[in-house]
Amino acid sequence: MSTVDLPEESSNVRIFRSWFASNGGYMHPHVHYSQVSSGFNIVAKNAIEKDTEVISCPFNLIVTPSLARNALVDVLRLGLDGKDPFAGWTEMQLMSTYIVIHWMDYEGGKLPSNLQHLPYLDTLPEPSKLLTPLHFTPPERVHFRGSNIFGATTDRENAWMKQHRQCQALVSSANTSWGAEFTWQKYLTAMTYISSRAFPSTLLDSFPSLVATSESYPILLPGVDALNHARATPVSWITTHSKSGSSTDEEVGRSKISLVLHDATPAHAELLNNYGPKPNAELILGYGFTLENNPDDTIVLKLGGATSAGAPERKQWEVGRGAKGFEPLWEYVLNDMRRRRKEEDEEEGMEVDDDEETAAIGEVQDVLQAAMQLDGMVELLVDKLPSTSTAEQSVGLGIIRSEVARMLCHYIEGATIVLLFFTAYDADRWHVLFFAGQRDILESIRGFAMEKHENIIRWAKERGLPIVEEEDEAD
Repeated sequence: MSTVDLPEESSNVRIFRSWFASNGGYMHPHVHYSQVSSGFNIVAKNAIEKDTEVISCPFNLIVTPSLARNALVDVLRLGLDGKDPFAGWTEMQLMSTYIVIHWMDYEGGKLPSNLQHLPYLDTLPEPSKLLTPLHFTPPERVHFRGSNIFGATTDRENAWMKQHRQCQALVSSANTSWGAEFTWQKYLTAMTYISSRAFPSTLLDSFPSLVATSESYPILLPGVDALNHARATPVSWITTHSKSGSSTDEEVGRSKISLVLHDATPAHAELLNNYGPKPNAELILGYGFTLENNPDDTIVLKLGGATSAGAPERKQWEVGRGAKGFEPLWEYVLNDMRRRRKEEDEEEGMEVDDDEETAAIGEVQDVLQAAMQLDGMVELLVDKLPSTSTAEQSVGLGIIRSEVARMLCHYIEGATIVLLFFTAYDADRWHVLFFAGQRDILESIRGFAMEKHENIIRWAKERGLPIVEEEDEAD
C-alpha cells in the first residue's frame, strides 16, 4: 500500500529524527510530524494497525535530574571544593537549568558534548505558543479571577521566580555572561516544557505506572512526549531493561521505554497518548489545554476551623463531579457544628443531658446548621466564579485569545449544555443550570447538602421531634 502524501516535515524535525535514531530511538515508519499553530501533532502517514509499538526512547536519551546534575557540574565547572552546589534545589530546577544552558551563547556555536538535547528542544513549541497561565497576558489572567486557577497561578509564579533567582545566581557565579543570558523568560519556558511534558519516573520501573510516588521524579521522554493527550485512550507502556543489569552507557542505551497504541489509527488521523485522568485545573496550569466536559474535573475547597484543643487549623478537600469526595467535607463541617454547640452549652452552664430525645434534637439542629453553612459557602463561591460570557466578549474585542477563552469555558462551565433538574429544597420550581465544570461541582455539593437537610427534617418529623425550621422562625 502506498504512503499517503503529507507535507514534508520541517528541517528541525528531520534533524531530531536523525539524532534520535542515531542514539537508539525508534519511530514507526508511518509516524509523521504535522505542523499546527501550537507546534506539532503526530499523525499517521498511513493506517497503523492496533496493538502497534509506535515509538520507543532509549534510557540514555531520557532527561532526568541526575543527568542534568552531572552535565551542569561539568559545563559550569562546579563542585570542585567538594560542596554540593545544588543544595536545596528541586528536581525541576536541575532539569530546567540544564535546558536553559543549551540556549547560551557558546564560542563557535558548538555546545559541550554533554549538552546533547538541543535537537529535541528545537522541536518543542516556541514560547509564544505556550498557553499555561504564566504565559497569559494580564487581561487573560484577570478573566480567571474568582477561580482556584487564579490563586494557583500567582503561587506558582512566585515560587518559580524565587527558583529562577537561585539558579541564575549559581550560573552567574560560574560565568557572568551566561548569568546575564539566564533570563526569567528562558527559565519559564524550560519549566513549562517540564510541567507540560514530564512523566513520573515510575514509568521506568519493571511494571510501568503513571502514578507518581514520594520517591519518583520527573523525566522527559524525547519523541514519546510528542503525542497529545486523549482521555481513556488505551495504551501500554513497556520497559525493556538490559539483561546484564549493568549501568554502563552501552547497557543503559539498550534499555528503552516503548509506547504501544491499542486502537487502530486511520491514515491522516492523530496518534494520541493517555497521560492518565487529570482535571481541567491541572491541565490548564501544567499543560495549557482543557477537555470539554471533563469527567475528571474537581474543585479544591478550603475551610478554616479549630482543633479539639481550640487551635486554628485550615484543611482542604478535593470534590469531583456528582459531589464525589463530598462525605469527608460534610463530616468535617458537621463535627464542627457539634463542637460549637457543645462549647456554647458549656459557656451557658448547661448540664449534659443524656435524654435520648434531647440528644436527637441537638443532632438534628447540627445537621441543619451544617447543611445551611455549606449551602451558603457554595453560593458565595458560585457568585465569585468568572464570567464566561465576558470572556467571549473580550475575544470579540481582541482583548484575549480565543484559546484562553475556550479553556475558561471548559473549566468553569464544562460544556454549554443546559439541563433542567428538580431541587429538593424548592419543590415548586425548576432550576436551569450549566451542568458541568466548576459550576457543576459546586451545585452538586449544594444539592447534596440540601439532601442532608431534607433527610434530617423528614427523620425528625417521623419521630415527632419538635424541630423549628428557618421559615417557621421568620413567621
